[in-house]
Amino acid sequence: MRQFFLGSLLAAAAFAAFPVHAEVLGKDGLPAPVVDQLYKKHPNAADISVLPKKHFNQELYQIHFKDGEESLIEYYRKNGHFFVSAPVIDPSGLLPPGTLENLKAEFPNHEIEEAIQIANPNGAGEEFDFTLDVSGTRWAVSVGGDGKIIEKERF
Repeated sequence: MRQFFLGSLLAAAAFAAFPVHAEVLGKDGLPAPVVDQLYKKHPNAADISVLPKKHFNQELYQIHFKDGEESLIEYYRKNGHFFVSAPVIDPSGLLPPGTLENLKAEFPNHEIEEAIQIANPNGAGEEFDFTLDVSGTRWAVSVGGDGKIIEKERF
């Protein structure tokens, strides 16, 4: 039993050491209830790309799309319910203390391509999503309200 436990622990540690690859989905990768709600709110939505995300302990879809000339980012729950609209922000401003230092420590030669602020619609708190270019490789990185990295995926 002890060997099984240690083996399981080592396997979990090895799995955690390797980053998971995020898969960018198109509209076809979304469940029908999410697509229905997106088009109900934005009948002219086009150029849709999707990343599965987790914020505030909820499984979500981060959806980038165009509505006319406007580029928008919205988060939807997996059951199709709208979660929140998320603005692209200037990373030199609204971030929690330590965020940029934590990104630099984890990704020394990174460039921030996009920074998104996700406000908790159910209460206090904010989290942030970043798209980073690290020596030609793109990373999706989520940061908590305390400035610490909570998720990172290469895509």
